Amino acid sequence: MDATDGRVIKPMPPTGMSFDAIKDHLLPLQMPDPHAHFARAFRGPKDVQEVGKYAFEKFMSDNGFFSLYLPYMQTIEQEVIAMGVSLLNPEKNSTGNFTSGGTESNFSAMHAARNWARIHKPRVTKPNVVAPYTIHPSFQKGARYLDMEVITTDLDENGRGIAANISAAINDDTIMVAASAPSWHYANIDPIPEIASVAMGAGLWMHVDGCIGSYINPFLEKLGEKLTPWDFRVPGVMSISGDLHKFGYCQKPASTIFWRDAVLQDHHYVSIEDPFLGQYKLAGFSGSRSAGPIFAAWAVFNYLGEEGFLRLTRRVLELKEVFTKGVAAIEGLKVWDVDVMPMHFHSEKAPTSAVYQGLFEKGWLMLGLVAPEAITICVDPALTDEDAALFLADLREVTESILAGGEAKKGDIRYS
Repeated sequence: MDATDGRVIKPMPPTGMSFDAIKDHLLPLQMPDPHAHFARAFRGPKDVQEVGKYAFEKFMSDNGFFSLYLPYMQTIEQEVIAMGVSLLNPEKNSTGNFTSGGTESNFSAMHAARNWARIHKPRVTKPNVVAPYTIHPSFQKGARYLDMEVITTDLDENGRGIAANISAAINDDTIMVAASAPSWHYANIDPIPEIASVAMGAGLWMHVDGCIGSYINPFLEKLGEKLTPWDFRVPGVMSISGDLHKFGYCQKPASTIFWRDAVLQDHHYVSIEDPFLGQYKLAGFSGSRSAGPIFAAWAVFNYLGEEGFLRLTRRVLELKEVFTKGVAAIEGLKVWDVDVMPMHFHSEKAPTSAVYQGLFEKGWLMLGLVAPEAITICVDPALTDEDAALFLADLREVTESILAGGEAKKGDIRYS
């Protein structure tokens, strides 16, 4: 029974259900692959998933609350951090923290920058972050919690930030400049060197949101892809976020926040001296958390190694070419040029939202952009050639039907 405002009203059942009854109820609710694939991305092939799942299940009941103190867990978490930061052209004292996702990672950078600014910019009264318009909404969310403001600036014609616009927007209350490598919106990398130079010149904290790119950009570069410098090789970059559960191919929820120097990490921690409990200090924002993602990340990293990540990155590039050619071959559809991932396309003849709805009615659970309208293809190495062919066939059928005068019901394109 539902309330009029959408809430569910349901009392606790007087007796329990059998395990079989629970399975019978839940199994039909699970959307099958490949139609749910793009909403479940980003995943590695089945063998990688099984390795991560094994480690996750073995340690899912262990409490990650203790990761700073218990040696068996601390070692595993710190090895994950060390392997991750090694990809980012680190300095000698670069380090990081394990988090639950990109939102917490970006929040952690904002929180650290605010604490840093209390020392280095004590006259700031209402701290703000200046970033390109395409900065992830987790920054606005973090600003709500931290009583900060996010000032966004216009983009160039390719959807990248403009350093001059960032510079013009900085004011006396600015404490941080942020940019993306890449943004979700256009999947292009902002001009990090130029933006970081602006931040350095103004004496500000510079953060790179690498949630999408931190675990694929390094391997794209090793394979010869020319990317704008974006990591700690860029002077002035003080923190970088990176999602393990994207192109790290690790089980959700898992992300990382990296610090150029351990001195900056000190601004991240909140240490409470409780008169009854003693010191209360944790790796991130959350208290109790499953240690499963920590051990799963360690298992996946060690299973793949650099060779494995390069192999999966090659597969991503192969699929990118398949989708670029396949979508472009359908009348009226245009694939966007992207530096990294995800891929986006829109329709120039039929309403893009109608194509989106047509795919949904065929069972495809897709993500997308609202302005400008686009449909997102979250390519990952778990996608098979057969899955890609099925999607492209359904996309062609939907698009051609609309162009031939068929029903063009507009769908509700969503990112989340």
